[in-house]
Amino acid sequence: MNAPRKFVKRRRVIAIAAATAILGGTASACSSSASGGSAGSGGGSVTVGMSTSLSGSIAYLGQTGLQGVQLALADLNAKGGLLGKQVKLVSADDDIKPATGAANVRQMISSDHAVAIFGPVASSIASAEEPVAAQFKVPIFFHTSNDISLMTKTFTPYAFQNVPNTIMEPRAIADYLSKQIGSKQITIGIFAPDYSYGHDTVDGFLKALTDLHVDYKVVNQQFPALGATDISSNLSALINSHPDYVFNAQYGGDLVAFTKQAEQLGLFKDTKVISFYNWGVLRALKDQAPAGAIGYSRDAFWAIKAPGLDTFVANYQKKFNDYPSDWAILAYAAVQEWADGVTKARSFDADKVIKALPGATVSTIVGPMTIRACDHQAEVPEYIGTVSSTGEAQYGGAHLWDEPVFVAPFQDIALTCDQVKAMQP
Repeated sequence: MNAPRKFVKRRRVIAIAAATAILGGTASACSSSASGGSAGSGGGSVTVGMSTSLSGSIAYLGQTGLQGVQLALADLNAKGGLLGKQVKLVSADDDIKPATGAANVRQMISSDHAVAIFGPVASSIASAEEPVAAQFKVPIFFHTSNDISLMTKTFTPYAFQNVPNTIMEPRAIADYLSKQIGSKQITIGIFAPDYSYGHDTVDGFLKALTDLHVDYKVVNQQFPALGATDISSNLSALINSHPDYVFNAQYGGDLVAFTKQAEQLGLFKDTKVISFYNWGVLRALKDQAPAGAIGYSRDAFWAIKAPGLDTFVANYQKKFNDYPSDWAILAYAAVQEWADGVTKARSFDADKVIKALPGATVSTIVGPMTIRACDHQAEVPEYIGTVSSTGEAQYGGAHLWDEPVFVAPFQDIALTCDQVKAMQP
């Protein structure tokens, strides 16, 4: 049985006249047709939905992703809407439960008549939402959850992913590490959440190291539950194995908690940790950030030069009194992706939208984003850097990354289309 639905307060997105963020030409109104599912009717509204984690240890990812969607829709509506219609948003908390996420999406589509869904944080929840969207023939855009299975084993033509997946991300990290250590032999400890994303990311990382002929030995592996508060036994076992490096696939509040506890136990004295040390985590840690640790990010705003990103960062900061997380940036870009498909199709009709996007290049705040036709994976890079020993006043004392920042391009880290097709249904 599905868990009881927990809906947060519904939100109607209204126009913000002062919004200046760029939506790549997707806001222009079109003429003709009276149907809400076809080219603009000159008025009215359509609804999109987002079920994500708004509470618990990974709430920051869901909350800031929701803010990215809200800001994108506000900017879109301020420019006249999409095909002449204003776009409303309904949102709900999935409680970090797949059944709740699936129930939320079903409710949004069947009762709220959502014409598009923006996905959750956890891939386990995304895998529950994906078939619901396909059943109702509504496009769903994954901008945080990134398991490779979403675009392979369970792929449907209604699903799109604009984040580096669990093959791309660990390949990028392995490539960076191989360049750092050369022919040196190293020992590695593993720390990752105990669900599909964690296991697939670890498997991808170790396979990439092997493919790159890195001389390594895994000395310990720990897989605590997502959101686990007591990780003392896991940390003790990890530290007692004395690894040269720890690959940690945690994120959000779980990674913050790991870092603080690991620091108290002395892990960082002799071990270099590789993990998701992006804006949200570094912002939370401030002076407790582990200097010299290797951080990776899907969109490190301070390291990216792209038309529109500076404007977005300024607008986001003004509205939410914070700098944007990876999740906010990619959520905004996901709205741009959907809006571009609607504009190209001249319709909100899902079957027309999903035919317009594959192979298309979309203008986004992080630059042009090509949607690969074979798996609807956006051709995006991964960013990697070393956590600085110095806090930056501009960013509230957060320790960001030292220069240079390593950028792993899509073509170097993605599976080929032939490989992807062999994994699809």
